[in-house]
Amino acid sequence: MDIATSFSAFHLSEHAISDAISKLNLKVANPKLVLVYFSENYDESLLQTSLQEAYPHAQILGCSSCQGIMTDEGYNRGKGIALWAMNDYTGAFGTAIVSTNQAPFDMARQAVLRAIENSGRPGELPALILLHATPGNEEEIIKGIEHELGTSVPIIGGSAADDFAQGNWKLFTHEQSTQQGVALCVFYPSCQVSYSFHSGYATTGMSAIVTRVEGREIIELDNQPAIKKYQSWLGKNSNNDNTESIISESSLSPLGRVVGNVHDLPYFKLAHPRKVTKRGGIELFATVEEGERLYLMEGTEERLVTRAGRVIDSANDINNSQKLDPIGGITIYCAGCMLKVQHRMNQVAHYVNRAMHSAPFVCPFTYGEQGQFIGGENAHGNLMISAVLFHRD
Repeated sequence: MDIATSFSAFHLSEHAISDAISKLNLKVANPKLVLVYFSENYDESLLQTSLQEAYPHAQILGCSSCQGIMTDEGYNRGKGIALWAMNDYTGAFGTAIVSTNQAPFDMARQAVLRAIENSGRPGELPALILLHATPGNEEEIIKGIEHELGTSVPIIGGSAADDFAQGNWKLFTHEQSTQQGVALCVFYPSCQVSYSFHSGYATTGMSAIVTRVEGREIIELDNQPAIKKYQSWLGKNSNNDNTESIISESSLSPLGRVVGNVHDLPYFKLAHPRKVTKRGGIELFATVEEGERLYLMEGTEERLVTRAGRVIDSANDINNSQKLDPIGGITIYCAGCMLKVQHRMNQVAHYVNRAMHSAPFVCPFTYGEQGQFIGGENAHGNLMISAVLFHRD
């Protein structure tokens, strides 16, 4: 088994993809799976066609990333295309996209069944699912996958992103492309797989009950306008007169929900406040339910820089007993965190490379992260890191 990556920063789509393919071909032959992460300015149709011609027997999955990509070659700010390829003679892989007017739950069910069919392993549970959906309904998508496969199959992934949250995200496989839908890949690799999903934030202890919610907007916390409660936690005065983005200021102060406990210590999934609404609500990048308790979480710039390496260290520790050197891996890093520490992303790349033992990896910057917690729960969250590592037997 071999894993290899390549990267190109040429501005023209045809030059960038040709360069990336040429570099990849020097490292790996006849890959069965090719993942593609790219900036929004590239022509996804041209990328798709070029990759089909270069790798006619490979399953392909492409997803746009926010303002750059990270690989084992380092952090690449702005424009670029990264390829990640796996050559596994006895393994199998299948990719699929479903983009219809159906409910996200049903699209996810169809996508995972089609991907399994494309893998040639019908009736067999995959070892891993890599999920890339367009933002907005990730919780329902996870439920749809679990409806078909149960809860034992780990899901890792990240929601497609663009540069400025304007809806310019893109997804494609070797079969089709979309700007609204569910894309995923099922893995049946001939090696050990390990994974990890963490936030790196700590609770402040301050919390409130969601007393009114609509979609992804929290309208009230403890029967008060949500922004009033949130700003009181931060020691600020709320202003409900106009809608305003709070993405940047809230990236170190997200809202958390307890998922489970390990040794009596809770672990959380995060929801990133996106903007204030006219009625004093808070719009999120994740869905919360009425009656849930939300905790004010806190993070620091230093934690955002170092935690990616720690998450990979955690994934490297299989069953907390046997540490192996990875052949390669995939890391999902939140775009909101990346933007907060963009001036220090070269340090983030250093920590990830060290944790990966310099093995090839790719890391897009996404608008929501999916992973499986230590307790076995697949979940969608924000401001989080998800990682999967592949180990030679």
